[in-house]
Amino acid sequence: MTAGVTGGLARVTIAAPTRRVDVALPEAVPVAELLPAVLRSAGEGLADDGQQHGGWVLRTAEGTLVDPARSLAAQELRDGEVLHLVPRRVEWPELDYDDVVDAIARDARRESRSWGSAATRRAGLAVVPVAVLAALVLVLTAGPSWTAPGGVALALAALLLLGGVAVARALGDAGAGMVLAVSALPAAALGGLLVLQGDQPLTGLQPAQWLLAAAVLLVAALLGYVGVADRTHWCVAAVVVALLVAVVAGTAALTPVDGRGAAALLVALVVVLTPAVPLLSIRLGKLPLPALPTTAEDLLADAPQVPRPRVQARVRRTDELLTGMLGGGAVLTAAGSVLLVRGGVDDAGVAPVVLAGLVAAAGLLRARLFPAVRHRVPQLVAGAVGLVAVVAAVTDAEPSLRLAVGVPVLVAVAGLALAAGLAYQRRPPSPWLGRLADVLDVLVVMAVLPVAFVVVGLYGYVRGIAG
Repeated sequence: MTAGVTGGLARVTIAAPTRRVDVALPEAVPVAELLPAVLRSAGEGLADDGQQHGGWVLRTAEGTLVDPARSLAAQELRDGEVLHLVPRRVEWPELDYDDVVDAIARDARRESRSWGSAATRRAGLAVVPVAVLAALVLVLTAGPSWTAPGGVALALAALLLLGGVAVARALGDAGAGMVLAVSALPAAALGGLLVLQGDQPLTGLQPAQWLLAAAVLLVAALLGYVGVADRTHWCVAAVVVALLVAVVAGTAALTPVDGRGAAALLVALVVVLTPAVPLLSIRLGKLPLPALPTTAEDLLADAPQVPRPRVQARVRRTDELLTGMLGGGAVLTAAGSVLLVRGGVDDAGVAPVVLAGLVAAAGLLRARLFPAVRHRVPQLVAGAVGLVAVVAAVTDAEPSLRLAVGVPVLVAVAGLALAAGLAYQRRPPSPWLGRLADVLDVLVVMAVLPVAFVVVGLYGYVRGIAG
């Protein structure tokens, strides 16, 4: 076996049921796209024979299945490999060992991956955000006065941003550069929040401080997005957080809205705007959509196709935008729910707790609409945080309720989640259940705004105007 692949082609041997053929296959193309040509070269009638036993797959000499969704290069299949064309349902026999030590070593490597260069890189990169968060904790304990700690946080953010751009552009390591840029985001937000606070305690933060924090966070996120341009969903999430916080802080600066009212406006905005996120990401990502013909000439016209590399780049950009928007909304939802229920039920009535419960239900119900894991998980996590916050607020009024109500409710929720996970791993939920979830989602969203207006005090303000 040679060590490399020349000219973008992998020269491999296909061991078919009736013959062996040497072929040169593109190394960057998914194996599924190569199988039709391989079947034609491997013998007549193989494609028809595959319909009788579930199709053909390629396996290595050790029996490892060649993933049809990945390319040969991604699976490290190089020149000289012998790939066996076998029916999909055929079980590949286990290798027989005459050396017990070798068998133990192989099984041990299969069960636990050894520490390699990739793990070393990940460990080194993971130290950066941990160290930055520890530094920000020290900044929070250095005041008042907060001017110097805020300046230190801003300087740290600038240093991390410059380092991230330099690593991405000069060294060509965009992944490491994005770790530095993302680590700069909380430092930028904290610096903007503290630098004008002076000698006042942190409990006295005003909308002006939140506006400045949102502005600094927005600038840092945009610089990271443009300067590093890799894994941009982190920067997109920060942009979403900055914009929505700025809107709510501006509203609070112009109206007599307290902190709980601002949190109510924040979570209500996220719930209302989430349905528009997929379409907005498609528009911003400039995803090419097929143009529907409107005339007979349009129907017969052969429109030019968008080049495949451009389509892939736009799909990747659209997915990053969607992931970032959903992630930023989930962060705001979780934080807003905690702020809503702070103080429990007795402090501001039941409306904030009801609103937090509605927002949590909306997140859990809407998670099913996003099939991708990294789109769905933030919605589920935000909904779970809101649910726990609601239970904690309800049981905080009476300590005895924590054991009598809080623990049983959380155990029941865990049991339902476990039962659903075990049941629906084998079969999808019924359409009737999906339709019921759609109806509940609509009802929950319709109830969010009226309850949010109660928390803000809009109805009382209108009654006061009317006399």
